[in-house]
Amino acid sequence: MTNTTWWMIGGGTVVVLGFGGYLIYRSKKNSKNNSLGYSVQSTQANIGSGVQVNTSGTASVKKEPNWNAPFDMNYLEDVKKWVSPKKLLILGDSKASKLAKTLKNAKGTFNDDEYAVRDTFKKLRSKTDVASLSKAYYNNHNNKDLWQHLNSFLSHSEMKLYVWKYINRLPNYKTL
Repeated sequence: MTNTTWWMIGGGTVVVLGFGGYLIYRSKKNSKNNSLGYSVQSTQANIGSGVQVNTSGTASVKKEPNWNAPFDMNYLEDVKKWVSPKKLLILGDSKASKLAKTLKNAKGTFNDDEYAVRDTFKKLRSKTDVASLSKAYYNNHNNKDLWQHLNSFLSHSEMKLYVWKYINRLPNYKTL
């Protein structure tokens, strides 16, 4: 065999071994199994899952609320369950109804009052207040969703500027 043939066989062998090594490395990296066969990813998901031990010695599992969905009317109930037995500081029904009416009137035929929307969300103290406002809007305005109402007259950039700018600064809840 010539010198060129040996170089071709050697180079091909290096390429095949390198590619095989890469495939083995990638398969081990994606499986993420430890020596007992448990998936590391599923174990990490269970850390901090809301297990609380009460004084009687039994454990109860609490479902963590979706902190990124304050317009969901069930957000308030989920947070109440999450922080119990503590009491939440929430927006009163009359104030929530008044603010919901302000948001309803912010949509105009030709000109919308974006500043009324901004001022309304500036007044809220927590994301539970957003949920209370959303629920009041739903109850007082023919079962219409507040989020859909705001999206009907505010552009994406206006939603970021007048709504999300203030909601993202709010704490998830406040306790008494």
